[in-house]
Amino acid sequence: MSHPPSTRRITVKRVLLWTLLLLIGLIIVWWFFLRESPESDDTDSQDGAMPRSAVAAVMARQGDFPVTLSALGTVRSLSSVEIRPRIEGELLSVDFEEGQRVERDQVLAHIDDRTYQAQLAQANAELTQNQAQLATAREDLKRYENLSRANNVSRQDLETQRQLVQQYQGAVEASRANIQSARVQLDYTTVRAPADGIIGLRNVDPGNIVATGDENPIATLTALNPISVVFSLPGQYLSRVRNSMQQKPMMVSVMDDSASDSIATGELTSIDSAINTDTGTVRLRARLDNDDEQLYPNAFVNVELTLATLENVVIVPETAIQNSEAGNHVYVVDDEDTVHQRSVSVGASDDLHAVIDSGLEVGERVVVDGVDRLRDGASVNVVSNNLPGESDATDEAPPAGETTNEGQLKSTDEPAGEGERSS
Repeated sequence: MSHPPSTRRITVKRVLLWTLLLLIGLIIVWWFFLRESPESDDTDSQDGAMPRSAVAAVMARQGDFPVTLSALGTVRSLSSVEIRPRIEGELLSVDFEEGQRVERDQVLAHIDDRTYQAQLAQANAELTQNQAQLATAREDLKRYENLSRANNVSRQDLETQRQLVQQYQGAVEASRANIQSARVQLDYTTVRAPADGIIGLRNVDPGNIVATGDENPIATLTALNPISVVFSLPGQYLSRVRNSMQQKPMMVSVMDDSASDSIATGELTSIDSAINTDTGTVRLRARLDNDDEQLYPNAFVNVELTLATLENVVIVPETAIQNSEAGNHVYVVDDEDTVHQRSVSVGASDDLHAVIDSGLEVGERVVVDGVDRLRDGASVNVVSNNLPGESDATDEAPPAGETTNEGQLKSTDEPAGEGERSS
């Protein structure tokens, strides 16, 4: 039985369609699963070896590390005097410029002295009168004594004359005291500087009547160099500070607003006699040189007290210290640029550096940047020998930290200088 031509044509088309689809499928399978290329080979070869992490490493160095306490202090002048009149009268002149530097005994103002000149003249006249009366009484006493020898005057009259001489002697001494008092009052009409310092703003203008009970002084004289800073520390540090003061002078630095640079340095001079029960702190005073007069009274400043200095210790950047449940550790880079996790014991520290008590030797390199990608035994590529942000022009490590906040110091009853530590 023969098939019609139309049926044969449909069968051939189906065979060709299925053959084409099968070829397309084979091509797709080959393209995605069986085709090998140089790129895939390179990828496989790269995946076979772990890439090295880029890190920055710094050598542990040996040096002295100052352990300091930080506090907020107030600048106080060692000599602040309110220039007030000591007598009453009209202010004739003010002989200074506001903000002027003045010296001791320099004339600052004049008060009308006419009344006090008159009082001095009156006291001198009284003295002259009393001296004349005393001279007359003494001459009379001599005559009484001569008459008494000849029994021409009674002993009572003689004693009365002697007492009269003593009375005039007392009057003369009183007149001399009145003269001295009048001179002092007259001297008060010239207002002089009691010390060296900077004169402040004038509160009274010439022409006004001034007196001892005035509310405002004529001006205020303040000494700026040297100057002092008063600050407070927690009472727990009192014994350590006292022990350090007995051993040697304790240095105090006033820092700028960023607490990075020192404005002035000085020495701790005194400790308050009691701890404030409300705050649990004790006040201390330091005396500082203020040659450039950057410190002004009543200003708030950052204060650093050097409690002790750890000598010849191992110092590393603070960023090298890593914390874990097992304790503190660092990553040490060996000569083959392989890192090893090393447990360390950390002593005192500040915002920049830390003291290593054990677990690390001077000269060993520790990773300070790129630590989060490391594991023990990994190979690294040391791309910098400095801290992040520092220039690679020098390999010299920056000096040890100069500030250890009081909160970072461990509580201990050991004397200052023996086993100072901070967390």
